Amino acid sequence: MNRPGFTTARLRAEPVELRHAAAMVRALRDPRIFQFLIDDPPTLEKLERQYAFLTAGKSPDGSEHWLTWILFPHDPSAAPAGFVQATIREPDTAHVAYVLSPSHWRKGFGREALTALLDLVFERYRVERAIAEMDTRNEASIALVRSLGFVHVQTVKDVAELKGSSSDEHVFELRRAGWRHRYQSGFSTNLP
Repeated sequence: MNRPGFTTARLRAEPVELRHAAAMVRALRDPRIFQFLIDDPPTLEKLERQYAFLTAGKSPDGSEHWLTWILFPHDPSAAPAGFVQATIREPDTAHVAYVLSPSHWRKGFGREALTALLDLVFERYRVERAIAEMDTRNEASIALVRSLGFVHVQTVKDVAELKGSSSDEHVFELRRAGWRHRYQSGFSTNLP
């Protein structure tokens, strides 16, 4: 399946492929990444299975678009910075998420990548809202989505057992109509 990538001022986003798995295992090996996630750092075999599944780009019944991009700094020798993804359920929602390796935290890469992802989702798909869900203790991600205009709509108690304790989750929503302000991200897509 031919899925386009996109670029931002500092990042190149490539559609996920099986060949990305080995580099991403290294990028995702730091346990700090998974402090607020149910998973632990993946093995190569697990990531290869996951990427093989995601490369289809759609659910088996065609009701969802599965969009995942591996993020690379523009430096050609740089390791992956992380990934962004969206699960599109037209005509209503896009569930968005991102994960960055710690060496890219607090440098604006998450904002840059998520801004580009939201631009792409609202321009290319018939969705009315983007949803972001995260552990209530993930203060950095909460601040990021709020800064992009997401509004807290719900807190779900006891979503999962997370590293030995119960995890509550905030649900944030961004309406298409609210995505009027265009961020100066330097983002451009290479979409057909």
